Amino acid sequence: MCGRFTVAKPISDLALEHDWLEQSGFVAPRYNLTPRQSVPIVRLESGRSVVRLFRWGLIPSWAKDEKLGDQCANARAETVTLKPAFRRAFKSQRCLVPADGYYEWQTTPAGKMPHYFQPIGKDFFCMAGLWERWQRPPSDSPTLFDGLSDAPIEPDVLDTFTLLTTTANELVAQVHHRMPVILHPDHFQTWLEPHSDREALQRLLVPCPMSTMQFCPVSSRVNNARFDGPECIAPVN
Repeated sequence: MCGRFTVAKPISDLALEHDWLEQSGFVAPRYNLTPRQSVPIVRLESGRSVVRLFRWGLIPSWAKDEKLGDQCANARAETVTLKPAFRRAFKSQRCLVPADGYYEWQTTPAGKMPHYFQPIGKDFFCMAGLWERWQRPPSDSPTLFDGLSDAPIEPDVLDTFTLLTTTANELVAQVHHRMPVILHPDHFQTWLEPHSDREALQRLLVPCPMSTMQFCPVSSRVNNARFDGPECIAPVN
C-alpha cells in the first residue's frame, strides 16, 4: 500500500522536465500527504496535460456518500479492472500523481519504524492513479441555512483519486510487501491517453526496478498525520 508521500519540490520543476505539462499556480511543499487531503495530480483536459488539486481517496460516481473514499486511497493493480469502484476510471480516467518520495512502516520490537523511499538522484517520479468526479446527492447538499452555522459547507462536487499499488520489488520488500506503481517517464503519455489499449496499460502495472530507488529510516514525526514539515524526512540511525 501507499498511505503517505511527499511533494516537497516545486511542481514547476516537473513541468520544466516535461514540456507537455502545463502548470499554473503555486503548490506549497508537502512533507506528509495523507488520504482526504488535496493533492496535485496530472490529467488530460482537452488534449492538454494539466496539474489539478484532487482529494486523495477515490469516491465512485455511483457512491451514495463520500465515506467509500476512505476505503479507496489505494487500488490493487491485480484487480483494478474487476473492482466496481475502479473499473470505469481505469478505462478512461487515469492520472499521474507526482511525488519525490513516499513512506512505509516496518514492524520492529520497538514499534513501527517509518522509512522514506525516493528515487536515486532525488528527482520527481510519477505514480499511476485513477480519478473520479462525485456529485453529492441532493438530500446531502448544503441548504440556504447552512451558512448560518459555524461548520464549513461541503462542496456539491468532489474530484478524487486513488493510487495503484503492486507487489514490492526486492528493495521495498525489506520493509513492506506492496509499493505504489511508479511509471517510467516514457510511459506517462500512454497512461494519460484515454484510448490506450487495456492490455498495454496492464503491462505497466509492475514494480519499478530496485536499482532506481533508495530508502532510509526517518523521524517518527511523520507518524503524526497533522505534522507536515521537513523534519518528517530527516534520516535517523
